[in-house]
Amino acid sequence: MPTVQAATMLQPGEIALREYPKPQIAEDALLLKVAAVGVCGSDKHMFHGRMKLAWPVIPGHEFSGVIEALGPRANAAMKVVGGPLKEGDAVTVVPGSQACGKCWFCVHVPHRPQLCPNRTVFGFRTSAEPPHLYGAFAEYVYVPGSSFVLKLPQGLSLERAALAEPLAVAMRAAARAVQPGAPWAGEGFGVGSRCAVMGVGPIGVLAVAALRTMGAGEIVALDMSEERLAFSKKFGATRTVNIGKLTEPERKEQVLGWTDGVGPDVVIEAAGVPAAFAEGLELVRRGGRLVEVGHYGDPGGVEIRPHRVCNKDVDILGSWAYPQVQFEPALDMLLRSALPLDAMFTHRSPSWAGGWPSSQGRSSPR
Repeated sequence: MPTVQAATMLQPGEIALREYPKPQIAEDALLLKVAAVGVCGSDKHMFHGRMKLAWPVIPGHEFSGVIEALGPRANAAMKVVGGPLKEGDAVTVVPGSQACGKCWFCVHVPHRPQLCPNRTVFGFRTSAEPPHLYGAFAEYVYVPGSSFVLKLPQGLSLERAALAEPLAVAMRAAARAVQPGAPWAGEGFGVGSRCAVMGVGPIGVLAVAALRTMGAGEIVALDMSEERLAFSKKFGATRTVNIGKLTEPERKEQVLGWTDGVGPDVVIEAAGVPAAFAEGLELVRRGGRLVEVGHYGDPGGVEIRPHRVCNKDVDILGSWAYPQVQFEPALDMLLRSALPLDAMFTHRSPSWAGGWPSSQGRSSPR
C-alpha cells in the first residue's frame, strides 16, 4: 500500500516524520498534493503546549496545492470558488470546515461562520483516525466534502497563495474597524484614517498591507525588532516606533505627536502580548477603534480600568479568524498587489525524498 510522509506533532515539544497510508477518497472528497505551507505562530503555540488538542496532530493550515484525485460528488458537496474543480487544478483550502448550519450561532449569526463550535480545522485535528491527513505538513492533505475550496486565479503562484490564510486574518482585522462606522464623520475606518499596528510579525505586517490597500493615511508600526519595522515600511507603514528604545510614556508621546495630539483613529493589536492591548487602549484616540487580533493563544491577562474605556468612548473589537469568503478578496489582493509579498518568505525548508518538488517545499513567513 502506498504511504504518505507527514511531520507529526506527537505531543507538545515532540515532532517527528511519520508515515500514513495514502487514502482512498470518498465520493465527495479530494486529495491535494501539497505545494507550499506556511509556519504559523499558532504552530509554535501548539509545539509549546499552549493549545488543548487531541494528539497526535499534523500541523499546517496555511497551504496550497494541486488536486491529485477528485471524487465524483466533490463539486456538488463542497463550497467552490472559481469554477468546477478538476484533477490538476491549483487550489487553496480554507482551514475551517463549513459551519454546521444548525447550532445557535449558525442560526442567529450566519455571517460569522467561524463562531460555529462544530467546525473542524485543518492543522489542529488529530491524525490518529483515518484518513489521518488533516494537516499540510505532509505530502498530501485529505479534503472532505465539508470544505471550502478556491481555485487559484491565473498568474498567482502556489507559493504566494499559501499567504491567503494569514492575509485573510489580517484583512478581517482591518475590516472590523470599518463597519458600521461613518468615516466621513470621524466614525470607523475610512480613506485617510490614521492607524497604528502593534506588532509587525506576519499578521501585523499583513495588517499594514491591508490598511494601505484599503486607503489608510498614516500607518504607525510598533515593534521591538528593527528588521521587522524596516520590513513594515515596504508594506505601507509611514512611521515606526521601536518599543525597546522608548518607554511606554515616550512611545505614547511620539505617536500622539504624529496624530494631532489625540491618537490614531484605529489601533490593531497583533503582537499577542497582553500589555500591548493595554497600551493600545491608551494610544487609540477618544471615539476610536481598538481591534484585538493577536491573542489566538492565551498568554494571560492584563489590568484594564473600565473607566478608561467609558471615558474614551472607544470601540473595542475582537477579531477571530475570518468568514470563509474572506479568502476570495485575499487571493485577489495576492494577485494584484504591487507590494513585495514574496519577500514574506525568508526561509524555505528542503523537500524530503518522494515529497514536494524542490522548487517549492515549505515556506516560512517572516
